[in-house]
Amino acid sequence: MPTMKDWTKVYNTSQLATAAMVADLLIENQVPAKLLNRKDSAYVFLGEAEIYVPNEFLEIAKEVLKTIELDSLEA
Repeated sequence: MPTMKDWTKVYNTSQLATAAMVADLLIENQVPAKLLNRKDSAYVFLGEAEIYVPNEFLEIAKEVLKTIELDSLEA
């Protein structure tokens, strides 16, 4: 069973909705992705959401992320 040490962070943002969209896009492209919500529940403006993929999917994930305009998602 894989552990988090077998996964690499490929994206992070302060916008949870944006992170969810990115994770969904990776999954649609057959890249397993996990969204880790590190936002503070009491102070939602603190912290970030992070996307992790298994190490063996890292290069594919980078290629998928290159195809989208991440800056436009943040707006």
